[in-house]
Amino acid sequence: MQIILMLDNYLHYVTALYRLSFVVGLGSLYIAKKYLPDFLEYGKTLKEHLELKESPMLDKIMHFTVPKSYFSHFYIISTILSTITVSYYYQYSITWMLLFHSIRRLYETLYISKYSNKSRMNWSHYAVGLWFYSVIHIILNIQLYSNEISTTFNRAAFYLFIVASVEQFRSHLILSKLVKYSLPTDGLFKYVCCPHYLCEIGIYASLVVYNAEFLLPLVWVIASLSLSAMETRNYYKTKFKDQTVPQYAIIPFLL
Repeated sequence: MQIILMLDNYLHYVTALYRLSFVVGLGSLYIAKKYLPDFLEYGKTLKEHLELKESPMLDKIMHFTVPKSYFSHFYIISTILSTITVSYYYQYSITWMLLFHSIRRLYETLYISKYSNKSRMNWSHYAVGLWFYSVIHIILNIQLYSNEISTTFNRAAFYLFIVASVEQFRSHLILSKLVKYSLPTDGLFKYVCCPHYLCEIGIYASLVVYNAEFLLPLVWVIASLSLSAMETRNYYKTKFKDQTVPQYAIIPFLL
């Protein structure tokens, strides 16, 4: 009994810490957008910066980048953690949903997405990705351990998850077939600049149906991907002045 009480107290502190991490993360997004926009750059929106030896150390840190192909690391971690969770909580559909999502995204980053040697992202994106996919599994396992998630199959959540997953896969296929940094116009790209981001929101919204604690990662996904989508739309408007860029960056009729 004492061990269980100690574990419950430990999980209470862990919960408080990951909730605080989301607050810090959202605050960091605001600061980066307003004062340190270079931290938000990656892929096609990443500007080239001269890394001179005499540059200040802070400048070198701010503009340090890693290969964009490192995105696969997020899903390797998520796949491993999802597999472990499923082995203990196989009767919960949410664990299988997250495992499927992790494996699919890992497959896409390894075999569908095309990353050139010049495709890079700011190190902050990499650090945030490692944090996010670790915290997702911490949330999931704490809620499962606490019996806060039902074993009942939720049809609405499943349908939302499947539709969002299929459309995200299609969007990534479209992007993979483009000439590098050209304007995508097929599929849902006719309506928003970043439908794959919109689908990511749908995927995490489906998790909220199982437990309200997933509102934290959903809010983070909406905030962070909305910023990236707006940066992408600004890039498209600057680069493709003679083409029609979708009116909305990520959410039709809203943003």
